[in-house]
Amino acid sequence: MNAPNKQPSYMEQVAQWRQNRMLQQVEQRKQEIVEQYRDLCRERDEAIADNRMDDAGDADDQVANLESEWSEYNPPAPPQQHPAALRWRAANKDYIDRLIARHGQERTDAFFNTLDARLTAPRNLQDPSKGGMGLQRFSKEYFERGKDFLELYSEGTSGERYTADDTLTADEAAKISGVSPQQYNRSAQVLQQQGRYSWQNRK
Repeated sequence: MNAPNKQPSYMEQVAQWRQNRMLQQVEQRKQEIVEQYRDLCRERDEAIADNRMDDAGDADDQVANLESEWSEYNPPAPPQQHPAALRWRAANKDYIDRLIARHGQERTDAFFNTLDARLTAPRNLQDPSKGGMGLQRFSKEYFERGKDFLELYSEGTSGERYTADDTLTADEAAKISGVSPQQYNRSAQVLQQQGRYSWQNRK
């Protein structure tokens, strides 16, 4: 026998009513902002056309205030991450979680941002130590060289080892890079023949 549905208490009903009322007030205010913004922009533009710059400045101040208020009701959506980056993070979740546990989210983000800058910054042919690798972000070589850097330097710089269990298989890396495993393996062989992996240059 199914248990009867629990009815919300009086206080829960009041809380829901209050929330709905606030949402209605916000929507009403947003409509008012749209109308006021349109009128004030017209007043500002007309004042500028008539060379009434004081009036134009006053109207523009009010326009700016409305823009600020509008942004409070409509905060910008967080930027969407590239699908390849999301897949990489999922494949390396254990390693990332260990970094966050040790250093916190902000320093972990800074660590990966530094690595990204190293991989994507333009090359400096006159002084390679001051330039990046000039790789296209989220390309197959970007992920391969990034893995190479983490294997070599993660433990020394972050205190967390990037172990073999954290690395991607050829099939996983190919999926992230949007190419077939055969294409990925051929590219990896070419890079190794050219001596372009950092471990090949390690002294």
